[in-house]
Amino acid sequence: MSIPKPEADKMRRLAKEGKQISKIVSDDFPGYDYWEVYLEVYGSGERSARGVKRMISTRLDTLVGASAKSDRKLIVEELHDLVWHLYENHKSNQQKLEKIRAVLGE
Repeated sequence: MSIPKPEADKMRRLAKEGKQISKIVSDDFPGYDYWEVYLEVYGSGERSARGVKRMISTRLDTLVGASAKSDRKLIVEELHDLVWHLYENHKSNQQKLEKIRAVLGE
């Protein structure tokens, strides 16, 4: 099933804001299967904050057991990208929060 663009955009936005895929399905899109939403979100490159946290934890565990220098280097590069993703997402959310506060007059 192809997901219409407005719904796909909302799914990606919710994931970017940190909402879990399972919650997106149950709260916002109960007519879609978990994997349809997952593929839509991750296929576009978006990740939830919780998903990125899990990825970082998994990579750190892998890094501990990695014996080859090339393997460690690849894991560290991926960790760098994931942390950068979290940082950029945080900056974006901070800007959104500032706009909301300005509208509310706080």
